Amino acid sequence: MSHSGLHAHRSNSVLHDCVVLKFGSSVLPSEVYLAHAVHEIYRYLRQGKRVIAVVSAIGRTTNHLLAHAARYGSRISDAGVAALAATGEARSAALLTLALDRAGVPASVLDAGALGLRTIGPTRDATLASLDVTALQRALAHQPVLVVPGFIGRDESGRATLLGRGGSDFTAVFIAARLGVDCILVKDVDALFDRDPAVDPANARRLARASYEDVLSLSEGIVQHKAVRFVRDHHTTIQIARVGRDAGTVVDQGPTQLGEIGFMRAKRPLRVALLGLGTVGRCVYEHLDRLSDLFEVTRVVVRDTARAEQLVRGSVRVDADVLDAARHEPCDIIVEALGGVDPSLPAIRAALARGVHVVSANKAAIAADISGLEAVSKHTGAKLAYSAAVGGAVPVLERVRAIASQERIVSIEGVLNGTCNFVLDRLRSGATLGAAVKEAQQAGFAEADASVDLDGIDAGHKLLLIAYAAWGVALPLDRITKGSVGNVSSEDVANARAKGQVHRAIASVWQDSAADNQRVFGRVDVRTVDLDSPFAQACEEDNCVVIRTASGASFTLQGRGAGAYPTAESVLGDLLAVAREVRRG
Repeated sequence: MSHSGLHAHRSNSVLHDCVVLKFGSSVLPSEVYLAHAVHEIYRYLRQGKRVIAVVSAIGRTTNHLLAHAARYGSRISDAGVAALAATGEARSAALLTLALDRAGVPASVLDAGALGLRTIGPTRDATLASLDVTALQRALAHQPVLVVPGFIGRDESGRATLLGRGGSDFTAVFIAARLGVDCILVKDVDALFDRDPAVDPANARRLARASYEDVLSLSEGIVQHKAVRFVRDHHTTIQIARVGRDAGTVVDQGPTQLGEIGFMRAKRPLRVALLGLGTVGRCVYEHLDRLSDLFEVTRVVVRDTARAEQLVRGSVRVDADVLDAARHEPCDIIVEALGGVDPSLPAIRAALARGVHVVSANKAAIAADISGLEAVSKHTGAKLAYSAAVGGAVPVLERVRAIASQERIVSIEGVLNGTCNFVLDRLRSGATLGAAVKEAQQAGFAEADASVDLDGIDAGHKLLLIAYAAWGVALPLDRITKGSVGNVSSEDVANARAKGQVHRAIASVWQDSAADNQRVFGRVDVRTVDLDSPFAQACEEDNCVVIRTASGASFTLQGRGAGAYPTAESVLGDLLAVAREVRRG
């Protein structure tokens, strides 16, 4: 089963490092804002966590549904009202699952019936009483993200019930308490405050920590009291936070602790210069435009300026001078989405040299001088982030670094090129190489010149970056042996099928256990694998990576490794991480 979260085979419980995130209608005012929920979910997946996302209906959907029910008279059935209202949360959960899938994050929807969320009390103001933990664990074992409709339960007869005001918050805290995991209520505000920050932003103080009783003394505009009373009665903790931010409020037994004064006089949005507005760059731009409280795109650099001027909004400067933007644009972050080495590499180096943070999806440019760029970054303090250069939405580099910080990695191998995977699957279906490559190009996976993908060069660049993350070694590209997908014949495909096997382009990098830590080797070759192999199960544009450590542990990462949305999601993950570091700094 495909998943972009990290699964450690030695783990005894899928609830290890699980988190419950709740997204209410205030952060989902319309369907387009589902992308914000995707960003926040992906943030925790990058950390190796599994996520249970509890969602409310989008915008004012519930109010509209209740008003619709009222048209049928004053003595309408509570069961009918509950069944109609439940469609709002069900739709929201389904749409979030589709948005996650588009971004390369596989997810499943589990409704109240599947989760055994049983209720007691009135049909339209019920209280949750039980949860089928085994069913939830079973679902999490197959997918890293579960989307759960909030506000809805099932009575002992299996009929839909409503949890009343604050029902989605209640669903989230109930599930988290039953599982013993963290719960974060994602809101449209940064935290709780000692006074209204909209009225007195200069003097409003964030509540870094708030006692149950102090929260219950506040109005129910931000946190619903039903959920807080449950948390208090069960001695658990919740956190209130905003999309893309660290600072929030922890709600527990107290005592209440005041944070910084004037918190809402936040730093201005970070200024971003975007180099490239192709399929990935345009998707990144759309995300940034919706996150205007965090980012401001000040300049877009493209070859076709006329076309770009029709796409961007506001007073964004559009021109074609890449190096001028890197050397002189007054910005905080440069997003490099051009591709190729020149002028991308000089632009990245120039930006880092003057202390501007850089986020890039360009594996060729970063791999060309990884140690040199990292040295400049360390010298100036500017961040260099390139998660999207490897794995698309699969957080390969983050997880390699995290594992390497805990124990010695001995080998990493995987399907790293979505184009090769897509083409090999099409060959197995009977397509010719030319037709398969053309289809990959039309789908946006392959470049006009697909040889960089097919001949293992792209996977070689990614191996180089993985080796640097694992061992701090800049493995020369010419020391990585490469095989080509173009050498796979129709006869080869038929023979593999007869044996119950499939061809995969597998990239491998390993450390020589008999030598010192600088001896690292790499290879990209096309080989056959059995159908039950995780590499075989990574289909079409999916990637799959297996990390093995000296202790014998094995970690598998799998998910969508190509396409505009998955790559853009990874870029956004880096941008939001940089923004959080800057705000903390």
